[in-house]
Amino acid sequence: MLDIKIFDVEQGFCAAVSTADHHTILIDFGYNHRNGFSPSCYLSQQRCTSLDCLIVPAYGKEHLAGLSDFLRQALIDGLAVHFLVANPSLTSSQFHELEVASQRLSNVLVANQGSNQFKHSQAMKIHGIDFAFFWNSYPDFQDAHNLSLVTFVTYRDIRMIFPSDLEIDGWRALLKHDDFRSYLRHVNIFVAANHGRSESYCSEIFNYCEPEIVIISNESSQRVDPEVLSQYKSHAKGCSESVCAQPLLTTFDNGTITISKFLDRLRQVEVQHKAYQGQLNK
Repeated sequence: MLDIKIFDVEQGFCAAVSTADHHTILIDFGYNHRNGFSPSCYLSQQRCTSLDCLIVPAYGKEHLAGLSDFLRQALIDGLAVHFLVANPSLTSSQFHELEVASQRLSNVLVANQGSNQFKHSQAMKIHGIDFAFFWNSYPDFQDAHNLSLVTFVTYRDIRMIFPSDLEIDGWRALLKHDDFRSYLRHVNIFVAANHGRSESYCSEIFNYCEPEIVIISNESSQRVDPEVLSQYKSHAKGCSESVCAQPLLTTFDNGTITISKFLDRLRQVEVQHKAYQGQLNK
């Protein structure tokens, strides 16, 4: 069994990939003061004592502050973290928090495969789950958003993309690569980049990607522009109601979103409505 949870957070982004035999992979470190959620609290509640992989996909100050907080709490809680995944073209001198993380953990992604050849992707299998990572390199890009690590997660009939905070120029650079376009063609669950902000909506992506479901992680201070919301909805083909009744989901409206796979059954998408939603709508 596999569960992928996209958490309802106020700051940043956070998702966890968990298997039935208690292996867990964390993607980003967002938190929510309103409902008390933090990655550390969640893992503690799940009685998780070991984290297989820590994916660091975004390099803005708020994301990296979350990384520092998480590593500090993990040390206090005695949570073992096996390895790190981050854009390998970045140096610790540019991003101090990555230097702190690299003192404890090794980044398993490598920046080059030869003296003059630079990689832009790497694939690996972690506990039966296929991951593929793509990135733009520094100094070709120097803004944190377009250096975001794009993560593809594939498990049976779940084929997801997590593009982090990538913006239009970053999308277009990655679209030049055949293997990136190939992965896009298989995606059936698309997580919108950068909380659904307009500067990260790239229409060319959907020349290759025809998802059934689009998910936007956003909060009350990050309401999605209605025009962009409509555009994303137009790209979501929808699927059987037994899988998910809605083609577009947002954490603002739907709370934490869980994508599950159990044995040979179809994937399931469930939402957990927020207890304080009514207060927001008053």
